[in-house]
Amino acid sequence: MDISNGPPRFWKPAKFKGLPELANSWTRIRDELRDFQFGNLTIDREGKTHDQVFTEVTSHIQGGGDYGWIRGWGPDGASDNWTQLGLVICNQPIPFLGNAFPTTLSLLAVIPDIKVAAFVRLGPGGFLTTHRHPELAEEGLLQMHLVLDASETANYAYMNVEGEFRQHAPGTGFVFDGSRDHFAVNASKTDRIILYLEFKPHPAAEA
Repeated sequence: MDISNGPPRFWKPAKFKGLPELANSWTRIRDELRDFQFGNLTIDREGKTHDQVFTEVTSHIQGGGDYGWIRGWGPDGASDNWTQLGLVICNQPIPFLGNAFPTTLSLLAVIPDIKVAAFVRLGPGGFLTTHRHPELAEEGLLQMHLVLDASETANYAYMNVEGEFRQHAPGTGFVFDGSRDHFAVNASKTDRIILYLEFKPHPAAEA
C-alpha cells in the first residue's frame, strides 16, 4: 500500500491493521497511564537516535536508576516541556516497565512492525518547531498520534503537517507521514498527552 507519496496529509487509523482497536480503546489507555506514576529523567533525546537513547537508559537502569520520562529536544536544546515515556522499541516492550500498562501493551502487540511506541507529553505553552524525519520514508514508516489528554475547553493544541492542521482533541487519532515538514503546539493551560507510534503500514482487513 504505497500512500507515502499521495496528496493527503493525514489518514484515519481505520485504514491500518491494529490501529482501529487501539483508537477505540483510548479511554482505557488513558486511565491506565493515570494509574501509574513515573518520574522525570535527566536523559534527553537531543541529537540522538532511538537506539542511542535506549542504550543510555539501559546504562542508567543498570546503575540503579529508575525508569521514567525522557526529556525531548527544542530550539534551545533539551526540553523539560516535551517528554516521552517509551513503551515499545522494534516490536519489543521496553523491559523496564515492570507490570505497568498491560492493556496498552496488549493492544500494541497486535500491530505489526512497530519501530517505537511511547507516551508523549507536551506541556502548556509547548512548541515543537518545524522538522522532518527523512529516515521514516527510507524505512517505509508512518506516524500515529492518539490523543489521550488535552484541555476539554479552550483547547489550543494542534499538529500541522505541511500547512494542514489537526486539533489534538481527546479521543482523536490520525496517521501522517513524518518525513514531511510538521510541527506541534500546545497553547492550552494543561498538558497534551498522546500515544505516539512509528510503524510500517499494513492495510486493515476491512480496508
